Amino acid sequence: MAENTQIPTIDEFDAWTDEAEEQAIAETATQTRVRHIIKNGEYWALAPGGTIYKLPLFLSIKDFEALSGAADDSQSIEQVKRILTVFAGEDQAKRLESEPMQVAFNLLQDYGATLSRTQGVDGLGKSPVSARHSAPTAE
Repeated sequence: MAENTQIPTIDEFDAWTDEAEEQAIAETATQTRVRHIIKNGEYWALAPGGTIYKLPLFLSIKDFEALSGAADDSQSIEQVKRILTVFAGEDQAKRLESEPMQVAFNLLQDYGATLSRTQGVDGLGKSPVSARHSAPTAE
């Protein structure tokens, strides 16, 4: 994330358009994008600054309820920091505190989406790959 210390001119404010806004937002989103891989049954996230975070794909019911039951994004971030501390050490949780807010939220969103996908959840909340009917057995 580049820092620009040049103060904008009044002309730049006057020339600002919706298109310029969209382009600036898209650029910011690209700069705070979190990428991930799944390796050894764990979720590994790469933050834009190069920090790699490790989170479990197999959560206890207690951890899942804490993440799902968070009333707001701040509580969700606290739960992710707690899980990071347990599974990857306090150093990783401290590093997350230093990340830009957008990186932490993107990490949280991507991790949650990945957890949902590992459960086989589709748009209707069904789980076609992880919960199937048992085949009848012949007696």
